[in-house]
Amino acid sequence: MSEYNEDVELYIPHPYGVKPKGNFYFDSFNKDFFDSRKLGLGLFSVFEDNFIIDSILDLLSAEELTKTINLVSKAFYIYVQEEEQWKMKAINKFSDGEFKYHHSWQYTYKSNCDKSFSTEPTPIQVKYFYSDYLFHIHRCATVDLEQFEHGDSIDRRTNLTLEEFTRDYLIPNKPVIISDACKNWAAKNWTRETLAERCGDVKLYINAGVFMNVKDFFYYSEQCKEEMPMYLFDHYYGEKIPSLLDDYSADAYFKEDLFNVLGDKRPSFRWLLAGPSRSGASFHKDPNHTSAWNAVITGRKKWVMYPPHVVPPGVYPSDDGLEITAPSSIIEWFINFYEKPDSIEKDSLEEQQKENDKKNTRFKLKDKKVNIKHQQQQQQQKQQQQQSNDDDETGEVETYETVKPLEGILNAGEMIFVPSGWYHSVLNLEESIAITHNFIDSNNLLKVVDFMATKKKKDLYNEFTNKIEQAYPGKLESLKKAEKEKQEEIKRIEEEKLKNKKKSIWETATNDSNNVPTSKSFSFSFGDLSDNDD
Repeated sequence: MSEYNEDVELYIPHPYGVKPKGNFYFDSFNKDFFDSRKLGLGLFSVFEDNFIIDSILDLLSAEELTKTINLVSKAFYIYVQEEEQWKMKAINKFSDGEFKYHHSWQYTYKSNCDKSFSTEPTPIQVKYFYSDYLFHIHRCATVDLEQFEHGDSIDRRTNLTLEEFTRDYLIPNKPVIISDACKNWAAKNWTRETLAERCGDVKLYINAGVFMNVKDFFYYSEQCKEEMPMYLFDHYYGEKIPSLLDDYSADAYFKEDLFNVLGDKRPSFRWLLAGPSRSGASFHKDPNHTSAWNAVITGRKKWVMYPPHVVPPGVYPSDDGLEITAPSSIIEWFINFYEKPDSIEKDSLEEQQKENDKKNTRFKLKDKKVNIKHQQQQQQQKQQQQQSNDDDETGEVETYETVKPLEGILNAGEMIFVPSGWYHSVLNLEESIAITHNFIDSNNLLKVVDFMATKKKKDLYNEFTNKIEQAYPGKLESLKKAEKEKQEEIKRIEEEKLKNKKKSIWETATNDSNNVPTSKSFSFSFGDLSDNDD
């Protein structure tokens, strides 16, 4: 990772004059200083900013916000301008996608409710207003992404044969970027304009819970300036616009897909992706322990990956690893954890978790509440402690403090192999279009089956294992036998290493080959140490 110096980062001024709280002390020496937040909020100043926005202003209508609260004071004026609340109002009102984004979410809401509305707001600068919460949202929406473009530790290959890919990456479960994987695809000629034309008026799913046609989505993508942009993430594009499937094929490396035995009953496995800079995917593992490939058609994507046993900093997984609590936005993780994860203190993680809790509900739809963060944190700490105990004999404890992530930039025309179980986060450095598929092959089949067996509902497990046995009789048993033999061989080799471990000079000087003290050895005795002495 780069040694970017946060201390010299140049911040873009907040459009309404909001400053971090650290400026309060120095500004307080100015002759004209006054606490605009305290004076403007009155009794409400005792509440935290997130509570005022999410628990008080959220109860009010758009008309009440703009015609009443907006006029109470400059402090309340600032809270009314906060964009995320207007984004949620717009999404809730226009979830069918019957709206067009303009300028900002507040303007979008008002102009789509009233077609005659055409007044673009001019920000009012409020002097001496301090809020870490509001300024951090602004910082995440405006921070220069160039500082995250360094690092290229994921293998990058060209002219990779299937045999080489299988031997070097598929079997070892190791990521790789294949630079020329898409060279023969018709999809490489997709652009925002051609894709909008191909999709027409068909509405695709956006991760914020709305459906939009591609043309309107790219119109939004071109204009938006926010911490968590909307992201086109549709898994039915193949059924909605079948001709898109004819424009690409990954059979050169990923022809085997055992999930095909389920036919129409297979879980979602392919997605059309598109979004502006700052959009993408926060840390997660792919569902059901499947592997995946991701190909970029236009734009660039920053990838950060941790192996399955290393939980990324600031991330708290559930027992199965599929429910994850993390910073509320992708860019927030990069700002807080990307540069120097090995220097992050426990107190810093706990403080960051508190800040995440403040923002979590406003960046998630209300029909999906996640309230198990602290349980997950405790579980992670328990797992890390167990890992520490298991590794004490070898002295090798692998956490994010000792294992550097693999990282790299996936450019247009390139494809990345995402191995089963790997944590990965993806940040769009610029507007991007991409395709991704999840799959099961012979190398990750047992992992998938074992994972399915842990779920309370066994419908998918029973259906899948029965279909596999019908299509490939004896395959599961054969793989289980081979895996058992492999683990026994690994155990034998480890035992052999311990047996042949070179003795230290002390051991050589004090013990004979039967581990009996020699005539030259000596010992200390502290008497009989029985259990009763504990």
